[in-house]
Amino acid sequence: MRWVELVPSEFEKLAREESLCVVPMGSLERHGEHIPFGCDMIIGETLCEIAAQKTPCVVFPGYFLGQVHEAACFTGTVNLPQALAVEVLSRVLQGIAENGFTKIAIVNAHGGNRSFLEYFSMSQLDEQRSYVLYIINAYNALNEQEEKDLARLWETPIFGHADELETSLFMACRPGLSRMDLAGNGETLPTNRFAHLRPRGIQNAHWWYADFPQNVTGAPRAATEEKGRRALEIMATAVARGLQIIKDDTTAPTLQKEFLDRVRNKGKV
Repeated sequence: MRWVELVPSEFEKLAREESLCVVPMGSLERHGEHIPFGCDMIIGETLCEIAAQKTPCVVFPGYFLGQVHEAACFTGTVNLPQALAVEVLSRVLQGIAENGFTKIAIVNAHGGNRSFLEYFSMSQLDEQRSYVLYIINAYNALNEQEEKDLARLWETPIFGHADELETSLFMACRPGLSRMDLAGNGETLPTNRFAHLRPRGIQNAHWWYADFPQNVTGAPRAATEEKGRRALEIMATAVARGLQIIKDDTTAPTLQKEFLDRVRNKGKV
């Protein structure tokens, strides 16, 4: 049930019956020469739409204004300043809640959003909210068997960005849009330029660029649409399971009310 395709009477009914709204989250960034910039957002939207057929919920339009600073040097990248990114996402979620949804799940399909979303979620703890926020990282939602089933599909090393896996997923989401004639026949492995830092627990913002300076990984030439369809089904099943757990959850709403009551009454006699 896609938000953008509902008329008012349908929307109002669903907002009453389905307390959960799902926000697919991706990015706009370079994925080699062969995949369009909207790859992550499109994969996220498709996963959520398939998952919503299994676990009914309303799917918000794909959201791309997350964190992709590591790709700021490439054409096609769009970033917001840090504070504005937090503020805009917060306001979007509040707008969703104002339409009647009491639970919101962000389904993240861009690895670079993980740390941003973790911080964003924690930063909301000191604000009064009418909704409970959950985050599902699409590539980490699989159970042990699903991980094995997914791993069996691939013939080349997987690093999760414009490689055989992500290229196959995009080919299944948008058949005909991938430019495999531009993918090349090589294999991009990590350059390990931070090998002197990483084993010693030292972090630096260029960790991704240090390994993959062209923002492409692995061997996209091995990708196929059929592999992508099978991967989508495995991943969408995992996301749907997570959405059902969220719909059934009563603990987080109870704890949020308790916590925010304590925030509101802090310092009062």
